[in-house]
Amino acid sequence: MLSARLGVRTRILAIALVPSLTLLFLGMLTAGNLVRDSYRIRNWIDDLERIRPAATEALAATQAERLLTLRQLTGNEAIAGLAAVRVRVDRAFEQLVEADATRHERSAELPAQRAKFGEAITALRAGVDARKVSVADVYAFFNAPYAMFGDGFRRAQLSAPDPILATRVSEAVRLLSATEAMSRSNAVALALVSSQGSAFPLDEFTTQVGFYHAEIRNLAAEVGAPQKQVLRDLMDSDSWRRLSAMETAVNERFASRASSVNAEMPMAILEWQQVADNVVGGLFAAYAGQHDYAGVSAAEVAQRAERSGLVTGGIVLIGSVVALLIAVVLADRIIRRLRRLRAATLVIAEERLPNAIRLAKAHSEAEGAAPTLDFGRDEIGEVAQAFEHAAAVALTAAVDEARLRDSVETVFVNIAHRSQVLAHRQLEILDDAERGQQDPELLDVFFRLDHLATRERRNAENLLILGGSRPGRQWRQPIPIIDVVRSAVGETTEYTRVRLAGLPDIAVIGSVVADLVHLIAELVDNATAFSPPEARVEISGGIVGKGTVVEVCDQGIGLTEPEFDSYNEMLSTPTGSGLSALARDSRMGLFVVARLAAAHGISVRLNESDYGGVRAIVLIPSALLADIEPASTGTSADANAHVGLADAAARRDTHG
Repeated sequence: MLSARLGVRTRILAIALVPSLTLLFLGMLTAGNLVRDSYRIRNWIDDLERIRPAATEALAATQAERLLTLRQLTGNEAIAGLAAVRVRVDRAFEQLVEADATRHERSAELPAQRAKFGEAITALRAGVDARKVSVADVYAFFNAPYAMFGDGFRRAQLSAPDPILATRVSEAVRLLSATEAMSRSNAVALALVSSQGSAFPLDEFTTQVGFYHAEIRNLAAEVGAPQKQVLRDLMDSDSWRRLSAMETAVNERFASRASSVNAEMPMAILEWQQVADNVVGGLFAAYAGQHDYAGVSAAEVAQRAERSGLVTGGIVLIGSVVALLIAVVLADRIIRRLRRLRAATLVIAEERLPNAIRLAKAHSEAEGAAPTLDFGRDEIGEVAQAFEHAAAVALTAAVDEARLRDSVETVFVNIAHRSQVLAHRQLEILDDAERGQQDPELLDVFFRLDHLATRERRNAENLLILGGSRPGRQWRQPIPIIDVVRSAVGETTEYTRVRLAGLPDIAVIGSVVADLVHLIAELVDNATAFSPPEARVEISGGIVGKGTVVEVCDQGIGLTEPEFDSYNEMLSTPTGSGLSALARDSRMGLFVVARLAAAHGISVRLNESDYGGVRAIVLIPSALLADIEPASTGTSADANAHVGLADAAARRDTHG
């Protein structure tokens, strides 16, 4: 059973499948390791990106609190911004812990360190506010967080998956160290100025200044091109020169206390701190740029690993495909022929055969229209010949059907013409008899015979319409729609049950009158035939945006939802003669209505009425309507036809 289910391609490919899959597995394993390395590098980048903003903010906030705290301890008045800076520090360390929690490799000791630091800084702040803590202790306390940050970045440097990345991170850490040294030197200098040189030994100031100046100069010569230019621009900036001048002035003022302790400083404290903030901001920006540069380098390393994985996987995949292609070549000829046969068969079945059937139906002949397939004399060729035979049989059946349809339609038309002639002659005789008769009882009999003859004429016209021909009655001038509807009611058997509820004061062009009378009469016949004998049928109308609507509403048995859908589809798209449908459904009038509506662009739709019956909605487009004009404006023949149509309807109403 399994062998019978396997195709030709599957059986041949199975020969090369096992070695190809083995090669593919080994290659994918190697490629997977490279992709895993790329994923590890990207995780490393992501961890740095997640922690860097929070760590930078925590360091900057700590530096700000250190500066303001030293100013308060060495000065004689409280610093206004100290409380806000303390809040900033607390929030920054909370954000640091939250950021670390989102990393792939989070720090296990950071939450405990944060809690311990929080307790210590709370106690320190209380001592600062009470002036019970020394300047040296405050300075040492706020220097400690940088050691924690530096250790973290050094661990990131050691865990870097590539030596280039380790170098980039090392340069970023050196920039951060230079930034911290500049911040410390500024805090020490401010404390020296506030305390007249007693807060710190001058060596601490000169050490920090010398370190960060030397480190920045070295980094400006070592880092990559983007940050090298940033550092050079910073060292050439006005803020750098002014800060250097201030640092020189502080050094000179306190190097020889006796001679220069009262020397005037180059800048006021506020201006000095603004310049210092500019330099610190520039250094932090350089650090951030170097960090981003490291991230770009890491991304390049990750991309190289991914490319290596893709290349390895591609090579293995190509090798596997080549192995499979070698197997495919063994069956390529047979498979190509089968595919061409399938494609040619689909083209014939979906395009050529339907076109040939349409042409055969139109000309009632199949010779030369049958499609051909030439695929040799082997088994595949025999399959093609079998399909040719099936297509020829289908084409012959279509031609036979077309001939039968033409014959039936011809019979319809012949019978209809004969019946129509007899009906016209009968109506002429009845009209002559009615004009010379005064006896009411005989007139009533003549009228009923006249009505039956009219119905017989309409049945003959139905056969003409179903046979593809057209009735002969025509008008050239517009006829009021009230006369059209009354004439249609007069042609129905149960006209006494029909009530007109109101119709618009508008006319229908003459070329449509006969077909519209016929159409409405068929709808009224259906309404009376499928409703109780005592129930009334109501006809109403009105003017709408697209033309005029005439509604025929009954109180009959109604239709089911599928029947509504089926009839509405037939009314909107009438096709063929409807013989097969007529064999299943006795409502021939609806097929006639569909043909008449399609001929003039009239829309007919069936809906459920308010009484549970059927409401037939006839939408007559504006192109078929005209204003009502006096009968004298047309020809005498059209005027007489108009009067005759109205008089006949009125006469039947009177008899009713």
